[in-house]
Order: sequence, then structure tokens, then C-alpha cells
Amino acid sequence: MWRKSIYLLLIFAAFYTSLMINYPSETLKSLGYNRALDWYAASVSSRAVCQVLYDPGLRPLNLSCSKLKIGTLLPGNNSDYAAQLEQLLAGQCQVIVECSAADTWHTSQDGQIYLAKLRRQAYRAVIYDGGHHLPTLGLAPDIIVVPELAGYAVHSYMADGMKLTKIHELIKETGSNTMLVSVPRWALIKNEQALNIIIRKALANVRYNSNSSAFKPVVRERMSKIHGIAFAWVNRESLDNSSCFANNLKSMGIHDLQKVYLAFDYNHISLDQSNDFTASIRKKIGVPVECVNQAVKVANVYWSGYNVLPQPGHSFKNHGSS
Repeated sequence: MWRKSIYLLLIFAAFYTSLMINYPSETLKSLGYNRALDWYAASVSSRAVCQVLYDPGLRPLNLSCSKLKIGTLLPGNNSDYAAQLEQLLAGQCQVIVECSAADTWHTSQDGQIYLAKLRRQAYRAVIYDGGHHLPTLGLAPDIIVVPELAGYAVHSYMADGMKLTKIHELIKETGSNTMLVSVPRWALIKNEQALNIIIRKALANVRYNSNSSAFKPVVRERMSKIHGIAFAWVNRESLDNSSCFANNLKSMGIHDLQKVYLAFDYNHISLDQSNDFTASIRKKIGVPVECVNQAVKVANVYWSGYNVLPQPGHSFKNHGSS
């Protein structure tokens, strides 16, 4: 019982700090907020067990993992990711860690330019804490780190969790050389010291693959395609204009499109709406379409348990009745 109480305390602490990281006030900072996060990183994150779940081998960049220089793009008020990346690359960073907003930015026109630019010098690591990161699977990040709770990649307040096994399955299906790593949800906070610790743990026994596949993702806003498989994030705006969404998918190339995977923003979309939208997109593009996330976040995953969570939307295949 005491162990569960300790775990609960740690989860609440991580939950609180995760919320505060996204909207830290100057008052909090003046009260030693950043020092508190550094303490949490040194005391808690440093003790986390990092599990490598999929390791096809990183593309060789001739780096010394014991001397890696790691840069981070943290949530906050600075959304000029191009300027931040330029600064990190100029500082010879060899691994760059990105959280939600920066990862999504790479599907914009400006962000796409930096995918290749970053790749020439550094490994791109993504903190994958929910379905809003689904399009990054088509962008072939070098490392995906999942803050895991009860078998799910979950966010503190976004209801868009994904099963860790599903993420693993999708990475293997794309044939990308992405390394998949999980850490306990309570151990990962979006703090420079904590992320540095986790990445070094992930790369402790790194191996390389000189036969890594060519980097040829196809990108649109909040969607991507690689090796004939498309990934897309569906927010309320997309839901309200399914025709535009389908046209954007088609614009990435319909000739080799084999399957589409969708993740939904369940903070603003109901399960019935996600099922209807999935069926609608299947009819419009004529290939299998599958929803891969669920309406869960940290709180209800912890309290509900692994086996009693709401099931994801239906998978609509390109055969049978519609």
C-alpha cells in the first residue's frame, strides 16, 4: 500500500510540473520553479529505468555518445523554432529533443525545411506523449521517447493517449530506423536536465545501422506519409471540413497510398464523431483508414486501469460494407 502511495505522489508531482511547464508564470519562476524542476530531474528522473523497445540501429553520424551535446526545445513562450534550431545547430548540438509544439511545427512549410537541415548534423529525438505526435512517425525521427503509464503514451491534460504496443507496431510497419524507448510517466518532465538524463540513458548502449533507409517523408500540415503509409492528427477544424482534410491526404500522392492512420483530439471530438469521420475519409480516398488513439490522459489511465479504458475508433477496411 505504501508503495502505491509513493507512486501516486510521484505521479501527481509529475502531473503538476508538466502542467506548469506549459504555462509557467514569472511568479513561479521567481519562487525557484526552475530549481525545483532541476531537483526533480536529479532526484527522480535520474533513477528511472529506460527501456529500449525497438532498436534497428541509428544512422551513423560518427558521434561519441559519452560526449554528446544535447539541445532541447522546451514548451514555453518562445515559438520561434527556426531561430532556436539555428542556435542549437551553431552550438554543435548532436541530439536535439523536441516536445509537442516543436514536433508539430515540422509539418508546417517552414518546419519541413529544418527536418533535412537538422538531420545532416544531429539526431532528432521526440517526446511522444499522445496521439498529437502521430504525424511524426512519417517524419522518421531518430529517437522516440514515450513517457509510459499503464501501457499508454499519455499527456497530462490532452485526452489522446496511445497504446505503447501500437506505436511500436506502427514504427515497424513503416520500416523506419526510429529507435523506440519508454520511461515511466512520472520520471519524465519537460525540463532540460531531465530530458538530457533520459536521452543519455536511451543512448547508453547505442548501435548503428549503415543500411538505414533514405529520408523521403512527404508532409502536409499535421499529416505525413512515408513508404505509402499516411499519419494524420485530427482536431476540431479538420473534423468540420472532412473534404479539405481528404484533399490534403490525396495531395501527398494517392498512387502509392496503402493505408491511413488517424489520431483524434478527444478533448473536442466525441468517439461517435471520430468513428463517423474515419468512415467518411475511407470513402473519400478509397484505402483502409484506422483510428489508433483513445480518449485517455494521465488521470483516467491511472484510476481506470489498463483493461477497462474506452476502446479506440473502428478500423474501416477497403472491402466489405461501408
